Amino acid sequence: MRPLALILALLLPATDTVAQARKDSVRHQNNHLSVQPNQRRQAPTPRQWPQDQQRTQAFCDQYARAAASNAGNTQGSQTGKTFGEQTGYIITRDKKQAEALGMVGGAIGSAAGTRVDTQFYQFHMHQCLSGGKLITTPK
Repeated sequence: MRPLALILALLLPATDTVAQARKDSVRHQNNHLSVQPNQRRQAPTPRQWPQDQQRTQAFCDQYARAAASNAGNTQGSQTGKTFGEQTGYIITRDKKQAEALGMVGGAIGSAAGTRVDTQFYQFHMHQCLSGGKLITTPK
């Protein structure tokens, strides 16, 4: 019985070793894996457009570009790429052909998204020139 206890005692790590390993792990996680305060991603600061400013063509163009952004282009491209790749893989069962179809889908989706962005731009431009309320946009 004593030899078994002695073997188990030798095989088990010392309590100090386990405690030190835990401290090292926590320190590593805190120092290397966590985002530092200056690295945090911050949401864009919103920009409030003055409602009483003279609505010139240049001012309204700047406002409409900020209000419309290019989110439709980005979203359309990503959606088209994903749809093209997944559908292409289901049809062909070939990764390379699926990637190629994803590129085609991304181009089609991007074009559709750009049309939506253009419509938003025209809407916000018209709202601005006609004296409508200006929305808050990201800086």
